[in-house]
Amino acid sequence: MRWNVSIAALAASWGVISLIVAGVDLGAPVLVFWRLSLAALTIGLVSLGLGRRRLLRLPRPAGPVVLVGVVLAAHWFLFFETIKLASVAVAVLTVYTAPIFLSLLAPLFLPERRSRVALVALVPATAGLVLIALAGEGGAHVRPLALVTGLAAAITYAALVIATKRLTATLHPATIAFWAYAVAAAVLTPALILSARVLPESALDALGLAGLGIVFTGISGFIYISLLGRVTAQAIGILAFLEPVSAALLAWAALDEPLGPAVLAGGALVLAAGLGIVLYEPAEPVALEAAGLRASDATKR
Repeated sequence: MRWNVSIAALAASWGVISLIVAGVDLGAPVLVFWRLSLAALTIGLVSLGLGRRRLLRLPRPAGPVVLVGVVLAAHWFLFFETIKLASVAVAVLTVYTAPIFLSLLAPLFLPERRSRVALVALVPATAGLVLIALAGEGGAHVRPLALVTGLAAAITYAALVIATKRLTATLHPATIAFWAYAVAAAVLTPALILSARVLPESALDALGLAGLGIVFTGISGFIYISLLGRVTAQAIGILAFLEPVSAALLAWAALDEPLGPAVLAGGALVLAAGLGIVLYEPAEPVALEAAGLRASDATKR
């Protein structure tokens, strides 16, 4: 249960990201680029400081970890593009259909059984997210292209979880995180050419950018990848629903954004689904054993 609790706490902490993004006066592609670059730099410096230079070597074959970086860049691009085409509410509603794709695809590509707990929890979690998203949408018309990019972001997120989880069986989390962030940053570099401004103008913006990249991407991403080998992909998908709930609560507390009855009811449904996962979804003994062997081997080196 402790691994499920850890994923739930991590997902809830990601709600801070929306506050940072809302407060930093930089375009979305620039924010994502610095987020990735600072995250890769953080993982690299910590690994070097701990004398673990081996963790930064490009693995062989390099294809799988490079693919994870490309998919990561595509996911965040599609997510921000959905916000641009429609709204945050539509983006959240469409992108968080990812657990549905995970419940369908994970048993096909990963050595895990279809989780009955996750399938049951998917019902209240989805209903709750619909309530939260529609409460913020206000009935605005949604362009078809926004639905396409949103669903594509959901599919790439599901693919990202599955591909990263497969890598955790053979690679150290620091190696996966470093190269995924570095590749994704390289993929997004051309977007900087089209951006009006690429550097923060105030110390507060710089501080927010540092927190986003170092804490909520570098450190948080390393912890997340470490936990992927201990929790089923289907459970991870459901527990990720806690992020928009946390974002709504933090926006209410810090930005004085109102919380209507629909948001409160939707949040309660999502929290109930997450609690069910935490209490009843078991950890993965096979993945745990593989993670232990990998950690032991890395220590010997």
